[in-house]
Amino acid sequence: MIKKEKDFLPHIFFSKLKNIVSGNIFQWYFQYGTNLPTKESVDNFMFTHTLYFKESNSEWFPTFEPILYFMDEKYKVEQLLRMKLNLYVNQHKKLKHDPHLDFPDMLDQNVKIGLLNFTTCNGGTNINKETYDSKENELIVFDNKLEHYGITQTNTPTRIVLNIGWK
Repeated sequence: MIKKEKDFLPHIFFSKLKNIVSGNIFQWYFQYGTNLPTKESVDNFMFTHTLYFKESNSEWFPTFEPILYFMDEKYKVEQLLRMKLNLYVNQHKKLKHDPHLDFPDMLDQNVKIGLLNFTTCNGGTNINKETYDSKENELIVFDNKLEHYGITQTNTPTRIVLNIGWK
């Protein structure tokens, strides 16, 4: 199951969030990659900001939390597992990050992943061997059992995606 929702959030709310993550006061933290770095994946770095994980909240979580109410209307969010922003920088070439599962220890549970794009660009996400372009305010929802990975962009300075995991 892979579903796409265009114009997922109301424009005024989406614009507020986009201005926050694109602004100069939002904190981004360097990560060596999706998984542990290897010699082959040295360019697969990114910046992240974890809004929520295991009852630990960022100061920004209350600002982003209403997204869950919009999601719950269509996808029934019973338990939030993680809410994390990913920022990919333009490296002047398209790079495929390492394929992975977000919650590999929860494959026997009904875990869903939602990706909300804040940027329209020529980067994207590959899910189960199919690539989905990064389109602003589009939500992509899929089962945690499907491997996926990010693809960097070459036509914008950054690509920003919100990754949400829930049961």
